[in-house]
This record gives sequence, C-alpha cells and structure tokens, in this order.
Amino acid sequence: MLIARRCSATCETVDDSLPIDASRQKTLLNRVVASTVAVQVAIVMSSLTVPVLASAIAPAVGVPAYWVGYYSGLIYGFAALSSFATPRLFRRWGGIRMHQGMLVMVAAALFALLPAWPAAFAASAIVLGMAYGPMNPASTVLLARYTPSHLRSRVFSFKQTAVPIAGTLAGLVAPLAAATLGWRGAIAALGVLCLALSALIQPWRAQIDHGGPSHDRGLSTKFWLPVRLIVENPGIRSVTVAGFAFGSLQFSFVSVFPTVLAHVGWSTAAAGRAMSVALVVGVVLRVPWGTLADKIGSRPILASMGAMMSLAAFAACFLGAGWSALDVTLLAAVFGVSAFCWSGIGIAEAVRHVPPELVPEASAGIIGVTFFGALAGPTLFSTIAAIAGTAVPAFAILGALAALGTVLLLFGSRQRGD
Repeated sequence: MLIARRCSATCETVDDSLPIDASRQKTLLNRVVASTVAVQVAIVMSSLTVPVLASAIAPAVGVPAYWVGYYSGLIYGFAALSSFATPRLFRRWGGIRMHQGMLVMVAAALFALLPAWPAAFAASAIVLGMAYGPMNPASTVLLARYTPSHLRSRVFSFKQTAVPIAGTLAGLVAPLAAATLGWRGAIAALGVLCLALSALIQPWRAQIDHGGPSHDRGLSTKFWLPVRLIVENPGIRSVTVAGFAFGSLQFSFVSVFPTVLAHVGWSTAAAGRAMSVALVVGVVLRVPWGTLADKIGSRPILASMGAMMSLAAFAACFLGAGWSALDVTLLAAVFGVSAFCWSGIGIAEAVRHVPPELVPEASAGIIGVTFFGALAGPTLFSTIAAIAGTAVPAFAILGALAALGTVLLLFGSRQRGD
C-alpha cells in the first residue's frame, strides 16, 4: 500500500508550480504540443499504412492478405507491454529523446518490410509495436509538466486528435503514394519522413527535457509499478478498467464496422465513407469535449460517453439491409462522438489522482491497459461472431462492456466524493 499512502495527501491534482516563468511555460507548452502531435501522427500513420496497403504487400511477402490482422495484433500486443517501460525510459532519456528513439524504431520497422520476407514482416510489427507503446505515456508526461491542471482535458484531447488525423492520412495518402512510387516507395518515403521528424525536433530537446520540474528525477521505478498503482489507487483503477472497456469497443468498431456493413449489402466505398464519418466527428469534437470536461469534471463526461458507446453498440445489433444511409451515418456519428473522443479525457482523469512524480506510472498504466483492450476487443468480436454466425451477440457484449465501464466511473466518482 506504499503508493496509496504516498498519494493520499496529494493525489487530487498535479503540481502546477513549475520553476519557469509564464511566458517560457507557454512557449515550451506550444513546442511540446507541436512535437508530440507530429510524432504521434507519424507513428500511428505508420502502423496503419501496412493494413491500408495489405493487398499489395501481402502477395509480395507471400502471405494471405488477411494476415494483416496478425500484423496489427503484434503491434498492439507489444505496445501494451512496452508502454509499462515508459517511466524508466522517460526518466533516463527524457521525453523528446524518447520520441526521437521511437521515430527511429518506426523507420527501421518500415525499412524491414522492403525485402518482403515473411520473418521481416513479423519483426516489423514487433519493432513498431515496441515504439508505439511508449508514445502516449511519454507525451502525456511532457504535457502534464507544462499544462495547467484546469486545461489538461482540453490539451490532452487535442493531442489525441493525432490518431484520427493519422488514420485519415493513411487512408488517403498511402494509396496515392503507392500508385505513384509502388508500395516499397511509399513505405520507404514514410520511413524517411520519420527520420526527418526525429532530426527536426532535436533543437527543442535541451529546453523541453531539462526545462521542466525536477521532482521526478532520480525516482526509482520498476516495470510493474504502473500495475501496482492501478491496483492500489481506487480513482485510477476505475478509470483504467473503463479504459479497457472503451478501448475494446473503439478498436472493434474500427476493425469490423466496414465488414459488417459489407455483409448487409454496402459497397466497400460506401462502408469506408461511413467509417470516415466517425473519424471526422472524432477529430472535430475531441477538443470541445475536453473543454467541457475541464469545466464540469472528467468523470461525468466519460460516463456520458460510455453510455453513448453502449447505446450505439446495442443499436448496432439491429443493423441490417433495411437501414438507410442516414441511419448508418447517424450510428457512425454516435460512435465517433463517444468512442473516438474519450481517451484524452480519460488520461487526464488518471493523472489527476497522482502526485507529479507518479504521472509516468499513471499514464503508462491506463494506456497499457487500453492497448490490451485494443488487442482483446477485435479478437473477442471476431470469435463470438464466428461462433454465432452473426455479429449481433458480439455487439451486445461490447455494449455491456461499455455499460460496465460507465457504472464503474459513476461508482468511483461517488466513492471518492468527487
């Protein structure tokens, strides 16, 4: 119970009394936001480019196209594990140096695809996943250092817009680049872009990595400490379990919604447009949601999102050929306004419950568990749908998971007296 005792007096907020003047803090915050968003776009886009170009890459590698699912599974599996190593790596190397290292690893993972060897295909996913995992926790720690507590949900939500932006770019740019340069040329160009971005943020490293508060320097940490923090801190535990549920639904929707629409008679292009509605809504509404959470509290907003996710999943149980384009668009929009907007607010809520020196552990914990949800959700959905011969029970179980997350958030809020 050591962590719980350390947090008992100070876990309500992270210290904002940074040893830097307001003007410099604002400058550093702008640079942190710019660098973390750019790096996150590059890494997420890299992770999605192989699935987008699977029809061209898989024949060259000599594997079935559906193996792209295993590629994504390896990414999220190793991302879940590597995220827990973030606190130790952050304290040793600093946030910007970590972002540079992640970009170099992603470039190496992309270049490993060029020979089109099956073993290299698997190795690429593993290396990319190891770089993907620390991305969110490291950026969260940097943002927590320079963002006033009353703006955290807004700033964290803005940072998380990188995910749908990267997905949109991967879907639009990667096919065009492959048509012009071939799939190898497109992959290589993205790898070079990652290396260039790593060099571009180097001038900011000294100020950002060494200009923040020093209260977390030299703190000894263990790989399992984020898990211990989740277990011992009720405020983090409830939002982290909810994060697993919400992540399961979010990534299941991304993985299966177009396929479900295809089964009820939609064309590939029309299903893609329906998916894009959710992505666009997620980009547009993340920051307004975050602003509202800063004003009235994170838990009520997260619970509202969980309720909308649950209702959308239960509504999807009735999805069929009789649904109009407007019906499907509205359903996708509800998924977008909830499942694609919660993560920044959830991370801000988790770090609110710890003192400054444990922000790396809190962010690594909730993000790592969310990655496990990203790995488990689509697998669970596909397995249940295959056994039942229909997606109805799969959507129902995801809806129940989201409802459970909502109840936990509300119960945790009352328990803590928030």
